Amino acid sequence: MIRAHLIVPCLLTCSALSAQTPNLIEAAEYEPTANRWFISNGSSILETDNGGVSYEYFGSGSATHGMEVIDGYLFAIGNNIVRAYDLQTAELAGTIAIPGSGFLNGMGSRSGELVISDFANGKLHRVDISNPANMTTEVLVNATGTTPNGVVIDEANNRALVVNWGSNAPILDVDLATGEFSIALNTGMGNLDGIDIDGEGQFYVSSWSPARITRYSNDFSTSETVVQGASSGLANPADISYAIETDSLGVANSGNGAPSFHFFGTANAVERLEAEEFVRWTAEGLSLSSPVAGTWHIQAFNYAGQLLDSRRIDLPNSPTIVPIERLNWDASLQQIWQITTPSGHRVSLRPDQRQR
Repeated sequence: MIRAHLIVPCLLTCSALSAQTPNLIEAAEYEPTANRWFISNGSSILETDNGGVSYEYFGSGSATHGMEVIDGYLFAIGNNIVRAYDLQTAELAGTIAIPGSGFLNGMGSRSGELVISDFANGKLHRVDISNPANMTTEVLVNATGTTPNGVVIDEANNRALVVNWGSNAPILDVDLATGEFSIALNTGMGNLDGIDIDGEGQFYVSSWSPARITRYSNDFSTSETVVQGASSGLANPADISYAIETDSLGVANSGNGAPSFHFFGTANAVERLEAEEFVRWTAEGLSLSSPVAGTWHIQAFNYAGQLLDSRRIDLPNSPTIVPIERLNWDASLQQIWQITTPSGHRVSLRPDQRQR
């Protein structure tokens, strides 16, 4: 069992740490085979199969921005590198660095290819992913004249739709055969971030100003607000993903570090339970949970009270298993771990006493 108690005074050499909310969640992506969601978190990838009730790490996968599931792989942008991960094993299958890119941000997909936005340079890149171990790239649009962000491919019409940053932000309609583009709509909204398509060809767009999810018809002739405001969980909604199989929309809220899930079908909605705060050391690893999204501070001391090592981990406000391998610590040593939760509480445990 775990013994949770305050660390003895000789270990409490630092002042209490205040809670903080990270701005580290940027992308959400649904994976239908395992009915799970991928969420970028800092530079790592989390996965959840219960609507955000709990999370696990997707191997050692790395993502800072757009993610797409296609052809049996998860493709993820991580600090301007596009990586392909096997969905079954989470192993890295290939990488590509796009020459001359400034800030790779949004990504859309269809079988065999990706379309990626360069937020800094106003470009769109096409990536051939038919062989993830040997991806190739070419410029699709050299200058959009905008600040492109989220991308989705409307395969039925052989086009990509691209939302943009800025005031009265436009949505671009890009012909995938020629690379020619036009403005499908000037939205009147500010700072568009994500876009995806449902099974009926309708588009969902996230905006920061106002904090809203807007649904558009396929020709953009009609629109309606389907999610709005903080009361719905929105806070600077970034990348979004529509799960056609469950008629649910996953939103990466960069403003509060918490994903939100919104249901549009006829079955039961995805339920997200309020998380309790706990620290548990189990056979799977360190189980951490707090109702506050933020930074966990973990310190390892020997029995003499000497600090051996420390780590900081940013997590959403849901139970998450952190494998010991991610800490890169030898848990067999005689140690006491001091853990400060995002809400500022401190507990301690001995890593040689696991809860089964």
